[in-house]
Amino acid sequence: MSDTPSLLGTPREWATDLTTATAIGVFLGVIGPFGSFYGGPIELRLFYWVANLWIGFIIIATMVRLAIRAAVRLDVPIWFAISVGVAIGALPLGLMSAFFSAHFWVRNHGHMAPFFEWYGETLAIAEPSSLALYLFHTRGERPAAKLAAPPPPAAATPPRVPADGASFLDRLPPRLGRELLCLQMEDHYVRAHTDRGSDLILIPLKQAMAELSEVEGMQVHRSWWVARAAVNDCVTNGRNVALKLSNGVKVPVSRASVAPLRAAGWLAAD
Repeated sequence: MSDTPSLLGTPREWATDLTTATAIGVFLGVIGPFGSFYGGPIELRLFYWVANLWIGFIIIATMVRLAIRAAVRLDVPIWFAISVGVAIGALPLGLMSAFFSAHFWVRNHGHMAPFFEWYGETLAIAEPSSLALYLFHTRGERPAAKLAAPPPPAAATPPRVPADGASFLDRLPPRLGRELLCLQMEDHYVRAHTDRGSDLILIPLKQAMAELSEVEGMQVHRSWWVARAAVNDCVTNGRNVALKLSNGVKVPVSRASVAPLRAAGWLAAD
């Protein structure tokens, strides 16, 4: 998963999600939690839990992607946004579980348990599963993202690591040139965007910004630094503000950064 994933996701992500859902569903069908052990034969429990987990993962995976988009736009911690998104997605899942149990479980036939009882049980499964799966996707993609970057030309020399006091621009691979447009934080890396492309560099965003004293720019978001010369336009959508850069990238602006940007002349006065 990237910081702003597609709502559709990739086939690999869905294959991982649904495989995980099946495994969890089989496990829950065998052990029969929340009273389902006595709800009917094991074949019925397996069908009930696997079907619930498949439907649940489709709903929750979409909510997680929406939550990550909201976290980037609103500048809030991703784990918090995911927790809120899952709590919202668990509402229809809790209702579905209560309905299914009343119609499929032998001992509950015709009787629907209180909704909030099922909602709490749904949260108990959905919250840890969603956070764990997000961390799994994130950990799995970082090495792939770095390997996917085009290699430097054969004749080029590897980028050197600058000594203390040197410029962050010296860390850039030669193929990217030195016209830095923005920096995007990705875990312990920053993705450096130039007019020739982008690449991941192992350095904290704070340290990278400290090495850019010769480049006019500002941190406009918890995860983004932007060069002043790269800004082509300002895009607003209600209270949300984004900067459109010369390479087409739209960088979200945190609400706390709007006033400093306006004072610096980056944004038009109200």
